[in-house]
Amino acid sequence: MTQVEFHILESQPGEEAYLRLVGQCVKSLYKQGRKVYIHAHDQAQAHAVDEYLWALDLNEFIPHNLVGEGPAKAPPVQIGFNQPPEEQHDCLINLSRDVQPFFSYFLKCYEIVPNQEEHKESARERYKFYRGHGYPLQHKKH
Repeated sequence: MTQVEFHILESQPGEEAYLRLVGQCVKSLYKQGRKVYIHAHDQAQAHAVDEYLWALDLNEFIPHNLVGEGPAKAPPVQIGFNQPPEEQHDCLINLSRDVQPFFSYFLKCYEIVPNQEEHKESARERYKFYRGHGYPLQHKKH
């Protein structure tokens, strides 16, 4: 059964702090040897995450690409939106405001929640969904 982990950004508002939290989660999973699918809310967010990962220091580089771009053999981290991943991955990082219908394909689902009340409210709804369906839940505040 998929384990669901909420990461709630409380210490800092803003897009940069949110992208840093996403980046920390991706770095941690990549170092563990996990294959990661990042599901963005929309195309603009997918590109923002892609740009953030490209801008990391060389010693922190994480092989990644947007779904449909890059080499034939997909890197361990892929970023997409509006569709399920093309390949099997271990971990889903969900950046959208909805529970994804394919979340149960993954061993772990990470819900990254920005420091904005409207996003926190939709995260509460997702939390209720997962809890109501018996998925193991954890949450961490950042």
